[in-house]
Amino acid sequence: MVFKRKQIVILALILMIVVAGYLQYSYRQGSDSAEMDGKLGEAVYVDNEVENEGLAGTETTLTEGGKANITASKMANDYFVEAKMDREQSRSKTSESLKAITEDINASSATKEEAYNKMMALTTNTEKEMRIEALINKMGFDESFVLFADNGSVDVVIKTPSLSDAQVAQITDIVTRQADVAVEDLHIKPLF
Repeated sequence: MVFKRKQIVILALILMIVVAGYLQYSYRQGSDSAEMDGKLGEAVYVDNEVENEGLAGTETTLTEGGKANITASKMANDYFVEAKMDREQSRSKTSESLKAITEDINASSATKEEAYNKMMALTTNTEKEMRIEALINKMGFDESFVLFADNGSVDVVIKTPSLSDAQVAQITDIVTRQADVAVEDLHIKPLF
């Protein structure tokens, strides 16, 4: 009975991750659809130069040829969106693989238990990452990205040109409290 409850909780969390990924994808598609000329599913070559009209809401600088380059701010926004999408897709695939192992009738009970424990750790890490990102964003940062590595280290990337010692101390405090990770395993980087 307990195993079934845990399966339901895991399936609900996986479903929430898939829905969040779909919503993020739909949101990006809606905002990009006006700019794309290709058909759905078709590869589109993306250049880091834009015509003079630029993109709405981004800063641009003119070059000699009358073209505009997307600034670091736009590239940082793209980094955060892509990193989060990649993380969600990777986690979704891993979750599906682990779920298949737990449901495999030919797998040994030790293998099933190991896969189940990895699924639980994955779910726990996902929750911690979201909590840490929310707390960092409450500090006034536009965007943050947190990733738990398999070796126990935590990478934190924050959208800002630089971080003061006080901000690094606050972020370190948040991560160490929420993730129970040693300071030496924490890597904080600004990105703008």
